Amino acid sequence: MTAGLDPALPDLRNLRDIGGLRTSDGRRVRTGRVLRSATPFFVDASQARLLVDRLGVRTRVDLRSEVEISECPNEHVAALAHDVHHLPLRAGGGWQHRVDPVDPSEAVAAHYTRYLEHSAGSITSVVRIATDAARTPMLVHCSAGKDRTGVVVAVMLSAVGVTSEEIVADYARTRDDLEPMFAQLRTLDAYRARLDELPEESLTAEPRTMEVFLARLEEEYGGARAYLARHRVGTEVLAALERVLLEPAG
Repeated sequence: MTAGLDPALPDLRNLRDIGGLRTSDGRRVRTGRVLRSATPFFVDASQARLLVDRLGVRTRVDLRSEVEISECPNEHVAALAHDVHHLPLRAGGGWQHRVDPVDPSEAVAAHYTRYLEHSAGSITSVVRIATDAARTPMLVHCSAGKDRTGVVVAVMLSAVGVTSEEIVADYARTRDDLEPMFAQLRTLDAYRARLDELPEESLTAEPRTMEVFLARLEEEYGGARAYLARHRVGTEVLAALERVLLEPAG
């Protein structure tokens, strides 16, 4: 599923199934377990229905703040028969404008690292939800499906052994849909004002950003599994996550 290009769901931007990504031991992530996207709140009634009928979504994880949710209501999505979990990701403050001109990805990765510090409860909750196969397919989204969604998905993938190269490549696929996605968000006054205030580097999805984030996750926490363990996600939960997300070896 190419980012934002499902012809039946033209208004669900930055959409993809993370299935097929490889682990370091040669296994693959199952298709139909976790999907990621930008906000589905621009879809019409027929597209909203396809979230369940076409994608099979049983659970939707919304990483946006309550303010963002109130700015972009959609009665068609709200009426769908699927579980909804509002688990906002916060960075403990806004984007910092002090940027290294040589490597602006450092600033974006630093913002992502602050999600780890300030939103461990939301991140671990998403992981626990994903361990229940009956709750999948699960759609994880924020507004652009890039930053908050990117961090949560990266932590989950890294925790089950998906290689850094695969995680980086999946993150960078967002670049395929950046222009139409931001154009869509700018149709809302609140989002247009918010986007205009953001630093330029925050509107990108460069591979280097995810590379730096994963390196910081390793350096500061000992990796995704150690980070989750620090926040009371035990080995039995991680084992369940692997069973649900990964195809059997061999």
